[in-house]
Amino acid sequence: MMSGFDRSLALAARPHSFPIALNKTALLVIDMQHDFCHPEGFCGHDLGADLSAVSAIVPRIQTVIEWCRRQSILIVYTRESHPADLSDVSPSKQLRYTNAGYPVGTRGNMGRFLVQGEPGTALLNAFSPLDTELQLDKPAQSVFIGTDLEAQLHDRGITHLLLTGVTTQCCVLATYRHASDLGFYCLLLEDCCAAFNPSEHQAAIAVVQSENGAIGWVGTSNTLLRL
Repeated sequence: MMSGFDRSLALAARPHSFPIALNKTALLVIDMQHDFCHPEGFCGHDLGADLSAVSAIVPRIQTVIEWCRRQSILIVYTRESHPADLSDVSPSKQLRYTNAGYPVGTRGNMGRFLVQGEPGTALLNAFSPLDTELQLDKPAQSVFIGTDLEAQLHDRGITHLLLTGVTTQCCVLATYRHASDLGFYCLLLEDCCAAFNPSEHQAAIAVVQSENGAIGWVGTSNTLLRL
């Protein structure tokens, strides 16, 4: 990360400007893995989900990643995943995911769903993390559950987070709300997040910018890239 002076800026966002500090910022790329995002993955191939919105955000996230690298901003990639024995899958999560039609560990076109080491759990080929960037396997929807991300961010002096990835209403929103409660300044980049159902994406955006800013901030990659 950059050191020295605090590069604080006001970034246009909703419902209020976002007080970004570039030398204290990290980018989260949430769950851009084959089973969620690839047409041959579990959600696309086995569930028949419409991945058009998900596919559209891939080049936008790539652009933001390249911009962040030029700014020396830390990049964190997450994967929702579990060990092969499913030892960290809570009974509640297994029931919820079974009710939704995709039990954890179910065998799909790209291996067992959300199991570490399976092709479906790997990041899309469009994303090639550098050795200096973080990759985290998380057992829950929030990236702060079952990982040491909070400690790693604090160790690096990170106070601000940019959030991208899938799905907006599920893992992205869960991570956003958790990070906010931990005290991080969070900006949801709405054009770099997606859901299989556009109405669920919009509902999540509405939640984040509700209460006149009590929940948080929503912005776009175009505004960020103009800094």
